Amino acid sequence: MNYRDRTLIERFREEIAFIKRATVSVEKELFLADEVLQHAICMSLLTIGECANHLSEEFTSQYPEVAWIQIIAVRNLAAHGYWQLDMRQIWQAIQKDIPEFELFLQQF
Repeated sequence: MNYRDRTLIERFREEIAFIKRATVSVEKELFLADEVLQHAICMSLLTIGECANHLSEEFTSQYPEVAWIQIIAVRNLAAHGYWQLDMRQIWQAIQKDIPEFELFLQQF
C-alpha cells in the first residue's frame, strides 16, 4: 500500500470517529430533527467519499467487496445535490454501512 492510500485510510478513520462521537447517544428521531447534526454528518460522508475517490486503483481493485462507487456517489450527491439527500438513508448508513466500513479498515 502506498503512502497516499495509508493517509486516506487514516482520514477515513478520523471521519468515522467523528460520526461515532456525534451520534453516540442520538436516536433516529433526534437525528432527523437536528439539521446541524445532519450537516455535520453529511460533511464527514462527503469527506469519506472524496478520500475514496483519491485512493489508488490498485488499492480499490484489491477490495471489490467495498462499495467504492456508492461511497463516491454519496460524496457527489452531498456536494452537488445536498437537498436531494434522504436523511433516513443517511441514518441507515450511520447505523449499518459506517460500522461495516470501520470493520473493513481494521485490517490496515
